[in-house]
Amino acid sequence: MISLEQVTVQRQGVIALDQFTYTIHPGQSVAVIGPTGAGKTTLLEAIAALLPIQSGKISFGDSSSATDSPPTQQIFGFVPDGITTWPMIRADECLELFATSSGLHGKQIDEAVNRTLEEVSLSNLRGHRIDTLSSGQSKRLLIARALLCEPHILLLDNPYTGLDPIGCQIIDRLTTNAQLTGRIILAAFNDANVPDNFTDLLVLNDGQKVTAGRFQPELFTDVKEWRIRLKCPTSAAQAAKTIGHLTHSSTVVNDDFFTCCLPTNRGPIEEAVAVLVKAGCPLESCTYDPPWPAQVLNSLIQS
Repeated sequence: MISLEQVTVQRQGVIALDQFTYTIHPGQSVAVIGPTGAGKTTLLEAIAALLPIQSGKISFGDSSSATDSPPTQQIFGFVPDGITTWPMIRADECLELFATSSGLHGKQIDEAVNRTLEEVSLSNLRGHRIDTLSSGQSKRLLIARALLCEPHILLLDNPYTGLDPIGCQIIDRLTTNAQLTGRIILAAFNDANVPDNFTDLLVLNDGQKVTAGRFQPELFTDVKEWRIRLKCPTSAAQAAKTIGHLTHSSTVVNDDFFTCCLPTNRGPIEEAVAVLVKAGCPLESCTYDPPWPAQVLNSLIQS
């Protein structure tokens, strides 16, 4: 478990995290969203003991970074947004160095390097120099580095940025499996385009928690309306009229698509879908547009 109590962190004399309180339990994968400068990266780095805290307490089970020594590197795996300059060494040598600095020895190092290279599908490139890898492969190497000690806590800064499709699948698998393994995952997103395999959503602004909850849009009751995009081939205009009594406004994009705003006080999105199906409209898809976490962020920050 991670428990933050009234934590304040400064960056260059400016408060970046302001009396922040939050608790994360084993098995939770938390997506953190917020505007630029909200404190997302600061939160990750404070938990990882990469930044000192000015006041408050961060506890990990029975230990506290405010009173005791910070937890060992074996507890954490941290994947930064990126690294501007890589050392001119091979991929396996890089992992060996980090494994050694994390306290692994002898056979443990070889096993950890082999395992993590396999996990991120880089075994065939283990002997390649890092500066020859693609950006997606480099990001996967960062993931491998974070997994060397099989950490209980995985901290990801913009995890999908710069990743290739294989890397995206790896992050998806890690977040999905966290509920089974009891691992804690905390991931910061700049674009609020969060996949639905996360269990929780945390919204930050100006270093403070705006709202938080399970990763289900209907639980964020402060949102007054949802903007959705529906596909009804050749029948978009008729479909828009059919649910007109439920919508605040609607726009027919073309014969197949229309968008609309559904006030949350007029019932859930499922009700609009049920009305269309009952009326015989050829509904093929109904999606949040933009994704619902972005709508939560925009609604709460603007208000």
